[in-house]
Amino acid sequence: MNTIKRILAFLTAASFILAFSACNGKNSDETTVISSPEKSTSSAATENLLYTETIPETTQAPAETVAQTTEAPTTTEAPTTTEAPTTTEAPTTTKAPETTKAVITTKKAVTTTKKAVTTTKKAVVTTKKPAATTKKAAVAPVKKADIVKLYNSAAAAASTARPGYNKSTVTTLSNLEMGALASIGAVRDAIGSFLGEGSSTETVAKGNFNGTSLVKSTLKESDVTSASCKLSDDGKYYTVTLTVKNETNPLKSSSALGRFTKDFKDIDEIKAGLSDAGASVGSMTINTTSVKITAKINASNNRFVSLSHNIKMKAELSNIRYTIVRVGKASMNLETKVSYSDFKY
Repeated sequence: MNTIKRILAFLTAASFILAFSACNGKNSDETTVISSPEKSTSSAATENLLYTETIPETTQAPAETVAQTTEAPTTTEAPTTTEAPTTTEAPTTTKAPETTKAVITTKKAVTTTKKAVTTTKKAVVTTKKPAATTKKAAVAPVKKADIVKLYNSAAAAASTARPGYNKSTVTTLSNLEMGALASIGAVRDAIGSFLGEGSSTETVAKGNFNGTSLVKSTLKESDVTSASCKLSDDGKYYTVTLTVKNETNPLKSSSALGRFTKDFKDIDEIKAGLSDAGASVGSMTINTTSVKITAKINASNNRFVSLSHNIKMKAELSNIRYTIVRVGKASMNLETKVSYSDFKY
């Protein structure tokens, strides 16, 4: 196969040489034609010159072509390139899909796009309704100190609020023993007058509270011998009962009686009253025999609904003298009831 190719290459080269020679011959003819009769003076020389110039090209041409021909086999021969059976066969290359399939395991990236679950929690506005202020059920105090405190708080509320109220006072004299003086009407009337015997009523408008009769109580536990407090069935009212200790010659300024009321006549006032009536007294002793307080108090605000004082006294006098009549000894019982009602706060 290689030999055939070389022969073919050689024949090709020879055809090129023949063509080249023909071209050179044509050129020499044209050259002679160009040297026209106008240049006849040197025609011979020109022909010789042209001849000498053209011959070397013709003579040298085969050598060049030979050289090219001899060298051509190396160029044209490239059996490896044209033949390339190995390249065309390339079974392994064509079977590449198996390799590519095996190697290129294109795993698609599984993009697990997790949607962000926005759990928008709505703020639960728990508008708490103001709890109904459930008032504690009233409980009646039991201890004496607590009952006294309850009464004092009601009296203090009255003193501060200055309520209106109705007042009723009844004073009675009983068991009057005066000997000869008992028959003298003027003396009897005078004694009854300064002791406040009789009855009276009074209406005090709201705001006109003067604190002279209904006073701010400052009772002490030691001033009270017994105390009780009861709650009404409907739980609205307390009924307080206090028994105040008995005293001798109680004064409005300093006594258990004077710490919660001014509705009584003390010893100094009685002496002054007898003197105004024209009578004189050698000595006098007044003892309280029973002092009770009863109050109805609103359980929700500790305000008085009603109030009463019951004061009983016994008075003993000696060496009583009225004008010309003299009595060695005299005594009497005195009871004063004071009631407050219809409080208007």
